[in-house]
Parts: sequence; structure tokens; C-alpha cells
Amino acid sequence: MAMAMSDLPGDLLTEILSRVPLTSLRALRCTCKTWEALSKTHIFGKTDAGSTFLGFMVIDYKLCSMKLDLQGTHNNGDLVYRPSIKRLWLLEQAEICEVFHWDGLLLCVIKDERRLLMWNPYLRQLRWIQTRDKLHPSYMYGLGYENSNNNRNHKILRLLDVTKSSELGPLFEIYDFNSDSWRVLDVDHGSCVIKSGVSLKGNTYFLAEETWSEGFVVVKAKYFLLCFDFTAERFGQHLVLPFGAYVSSIKTVVLSHVRDEQLAVLHQLEDNNVMELWITSKIEPNAASWTRFLRVEMRPLSFVTESFFIDEEKKLALVSGFFKLFTSIIKRAYIIEEQRCMQSVEIGNARKPGNKLVLSSYAPSLVQLQINGRGKRKERDY
Repeated sequence: MAMAMSDLPGDLLTEILSRVPLTSLRALRCTCKTWEALSKTHIFGKTDAGSTFLGFMVIDYKLCSMKLDLQGTHNNGDLVYRPSIKRLWLLEQAEICEVFHWDGLLLCVIKDERRLLMWNPYLRQLRWIQTRDKLHPSYMYGLGYENSNNNRNHKILRLLDVTKSSELGPLFEIYDFNSDSWRVLDVDHGSCVIKSGVSLKGNTYFLAEETWSEGFVVVKAKYFLLCFDFTAERFGQHLVLPFGAYVSSIKTVVLSHVRDEQLAVLHQLEDNNVMELWITSKIEPNAASWTRFLRVEMRPLSFVTESFFIDEEKKLALVSGFFKLFTSIIKRAYIIEEQRCMQSVEIGNARKPGNKLVLSSYAPSLVQLQINGRGKRKERDY
């Protein structure tokens, strides 16, 4: 007599369900209450690592999911990359300016709001986080957690970019998930200007710039990394980048990560079309060592990278950015491999100026958000 799925041993059932693609998770949850309950305590729906990019992006201030087969498909003998991009009906009216992803969570920065939105797509949980003022582009964010007795207390670091704002206010504020409160943080980050950050292993690594002057004339400016430790709540020492990092010779520097294990950096030089990508062989708050991952000649020459994703196994990178064509700004994404031609990825154009096409790879998480809100039309989410 055939055995029903509900009669299988728990360990075997969990192993079977873990092989279901992540994009089929909603159908799995609707099958029976037992599977729905199991999905809240176990990670089901693997993302077919090594063959599929699954992530999020912002197009025209709307949050979208993106699924891309990294192997591509053949069309009349040509290899093409056509992702499936779907708008998520998380907030129908809100304009989402930026999305930060770490530890399976997404932090959504919403235009003209006095609150942030934290979302766990896997558990379908929302948490609203009140702020003391309206959100605007002068703020940057670092995301991480404090390890305490093997428990993760998640935190958000908010930084005021003084180069973009004339308003007075605290340079650093930190939000604690456990206490549901903000507090001003008095930390020393030296004389550098912080540019952007990537979360990794519970900390945030920021790209920073420091200048040297003689009188009122800037002599040199150099990029480096600066880690914010969320357990100690302080910055570490300067971490050297793996290339000549003088600002005058660089067109673009962008940070990313490889899973939650390695940091990655991409840079393009100002005077040629060479793009290099590096990944860390070791990364700690006060130490980093690097190996070069890819080095390619970029076309078109004016392309500027805004975000990227690395697939180590396939030795390729997915990059998004823009280039100028006469007076127009054209948004593009490309698959880049060292030994093959660059392949265009059809992602469409973002029509509103200043809106980045930011790629963010996704891995599911069981982090509980202590819900204070639930998304509408959640059936369209994961």
C-alpha cells in the first residue's frame, strides 16, 4: 500500500520539501496545514544555487522580484538571458527609494515617510520602524546583529551624509530590535567620508574616502574599507582595498558580497575600459585579504556599474548600471565571464532619474520580526 506524504517520518519529509524551488513555496504552503506549519520552522524551497539568481531590485521606485537562469537559453543559436521580473504588491502606493538586504531580511526605505519597513519574504512578516524625521537621501544605513548567548539581536545603523545635507542632526543613530528604540551613537570614524556599505557576518563594511590637503588644496584622496562592529558598536581600523585606490584614477568602486561569507569589490578605472572584480579570501572587522575574481574589458566604454552579483562556481558576474547615449541615460545589466563575450540581460529601463537598478541575491531566513503589520495580497509574495 502506498504511503501518504503525511505518514512519512519528519526528517524524510523535511528533506523532500527542502528540494522544492523557492518560487513554488506558496503552492507548497497551500497544500496542507502540516506543510504550512513546517515551513515556518524549516527552510524549504532552495534557490537552485549555481544555476539561478533569485533576488530583488527596485525599478521606478517599486520593489520587484527577479529570477534569472544563469545558464541562459538558446534562441536561434544565440545564448540569451531573459529574467522573470515581477512587481511585488507589498506597498501599492508607496515609492521605495532603496532596499537593503541582509540575513534574509529586506529593509525598505520609503520616500517621504517617517518609518522604515523591514520585511521577511520567507515568513511573510512585516515590521514598521518609526524614525524621528522624514526619510531622505542624506541618510545611509548599515545592517547587522549582535551575537549574545548564541542569539542574534538585529540592529540598524543610520548615518547622516553631511556632504548631501545642510540640516543639523546626529551623525549616527542605532536602532535595536529587542528594545524597539533608537538612540544616538557617539562613535569615532576619523576624518573620512563614508560612501556606501554591505552587510556581512553580522557587521557592515563601508566604502570610505579620506583626503589629504596642503592648505586649502586637496593633494590626494583614497578609498578604503571601514567595518562597523554591531556587537561592540564601533568602527574598526582602515582595511586596504586590493588595487590602487586613489580617487583620481578610479571611475567606479562598488561593494557586494558572496553569500554571507565573502566580501566582493568591483572597480573601473577612469582612463580605460578595464573592469576588475575581487573577493576576499579572509575578512574580519580589522583584517582582509583578497584574490582577483575577474578582469574584463568593458563595452560600452561609458558604462558605470551600480550593483553586481558574483557566482563563484560558474565564474561569472551579473552587473547592473547605466551608460550615456547622447543626452539619455540608458539602464542595462550584463552577464560577464572572463573567457566569453559579455551578454546583455533584458531588464528594461528605469524611467525616473536617479533610480538605481540594484541587484540583491536572496537566501531565505527564519528571523522573526515580532510582527506589527502584515502585507496585503501576500499571495503574490514568496
